[in-house]
Amino acid sequence: MIRPKLSPRRPLAVTAAALAGLATALALTAPAGATSASPSPTATPTATATPSATAGTPSGGEPAPSCVAAADARYTHTFDGPAGKASITLTNGPLCRGEEQELALVSYVTPSAKFAVPQYVLDKSIKKFTGVAPGELGVATLDFAVEVPNCYTQVDFVFGSKLIDPLTDTSDRYGDRKVGSPAGIGARSTGPRAWYNGGSGTCSAAPEVIAESDCDGNVELTLVNRSGNAGATFAIVGSGGFTEQVTVPLRKIETRRLSAGQAQEITVTAPGMKDFTGGWQKPADCQQPEVGTPDASYESSCDKMIFRISNPEDGTPLTSVFTPSKGEPKKITVEPGRTGTVSFPASKGLTVTVTGDLDSGGPLKWEQPKDCPSTGGGGGGGDQDGGLPVTGAAAGAIAAGAATLLVAGGVLFLVARRRRIRFTV
Repeated sequence: MIRPKLSPRRPLAVTAAALAGLATALALTAPAGATSASPSPTATPTATATPSATAGTPSGGEPAPSCVAAADARYTHTFDGPAGKASITLTNGPLCRGEEQELALVSYVTPSAKFAVPQYVLDKSIKKFTGVAPGELGVATLDFAVEVPNCYTQVDFVFGSKLIDPLTDTSDRYGDRKVGSPAGIGARSTGPRAWYNGGSGTCSAAPEVIAESDCDGNVELTLVNRSGNAGATFAIVGSGGFTEQVTVPLRKIETRRLSAGQAQEITVTAPGMKDFTGGWQKPADCQQPEVGTPDASYESSCDKMIFRISNPEDGTPLTSVFTPSKGEPKKITVEPGRTGTVSFPASKGLTVTVTGDLDSGGPLKWEQPKDCPSTGGGGGGGDQDGGLPVTGAAAGAIAAGAATLLVAGGVLFLVARRRRIRFTV
């Protein structure tokens, strides 16, 4: 059998393929520190690890907005005093959480186009920047507007919310608190001077008095300066030497209460107002409290004339004078919820007249009960002829009959001896 000769090309191809595979494996397992060939312009760049989130950086990798303390905040502002308008913008904010900055725009009524006192607040607008949490957005601009009077005025734009009202010779001043000041807190904002004095025409008050009486004799005075452009000073004079001066700022109301002793006659004066004169007047809708009716009565006994006055709990104090036809008068006061008595010794022809809170309407006569026992000086019981007393059997019979009559008379005495008569109150 004749075998053909093997060609040398096949072994060489297999060997070359094996070498190529080995070279590839060695390239993939080469150490990281080995120098690699320069990438071609179209090669994909190596991905970088995402940095971890920090306190000032959100997890998305974007930097969080920075914040400032109120003391480090800086602003720009606009101001139009005659129009009563202003605005301010925080330029390096927002403020950090827990921080805040208040500002105020305020208009005054003044006595001159230049700075002069006293000044009274007409209108105000107070707003503030507040801090925000990390990642939140804060308000960047605040706008303010106030009413400006149609007379002499001053308008101030200031840091803080503390306002001066009224502004007088002895009061505080805004000083460097004014926005746009060359120094102090006002210098934190860049822009025009944020204060204004001007206007035209003298400001005037429009005072008015309203008096209202109550059912207890008091008077409440309402002092009004509702439509004026200046403060109004009221001078109040009342009964009993009462005097008071009250200054009411423009467009404000004050009240004063005068007691019953002060309110009988009242005079109130104020520049630009017709004098008010008056006093307490009972309102038409006052209701008198119900007062209980006392029970007043008297009785005639064999030896006295007795008066009794019972005053109910809802009554009023009662004071009356009891004048007898014989003897001295007696005066008594009975408080609510109490009972009082007055008595006089009985005598023939005795009368008593009651006057005061209780009135008998005339003399009240003592009337002797019919069963009163007679006395030696009275009308019965003794022998008018002065003879000896009766004795013997006849006397016994008479004594027995007398005993029977005595028992019956005792019963009648208990029934008839108290005669109670009610007299007019």
